[in-house]
Amino acid sequence: MRKLLIIEDDKKIRVLLRRLLEKKFRMEVCEAEDGIHGLEVYRNERPPMIFLDIIMPRMNGIDFLKELRKIDKQVPVVVMTSMADKEFVAKMVELGITDYVIKAETIMQLETRIADILYSHDSVFK
Repeated sequence: MRKLLIIEDDKKIRVLLRRLLEKKFRMEVCEAEDGIHGLEVYRNERPPMIFLDIIMPRMNGIDFLKELRKIDKQVPVVVMTSMADKEFVAKMVELGITDYVIKAETIMQLETRIADILYSHDSVFK
């Protein structure tokens, strides 16, 4: 089964994404509520893709990404953000993100966007 890690402090969003990914895309989902826990889960599970929130307590997504890239420079990271700011996205690309999704999108838009991302990176799950 294909596996990925969701790092998101909002439990409702984590549950929504987990259900979508498990049911629609048949993914095995690991979860973490902040960057510190996310690093721990990543080290133990080594999922081939990560969905990452930016604004979180204890360790935010930017700091997580900096630490992750010391461990693994290749794992695809999809940032989940409420900001569609081009400067912000450019900064995230410099830090090595693969893609991003806007949280405010409707479920149908989010599902379509996630499908595009997963199918375009299908090779990481083999």
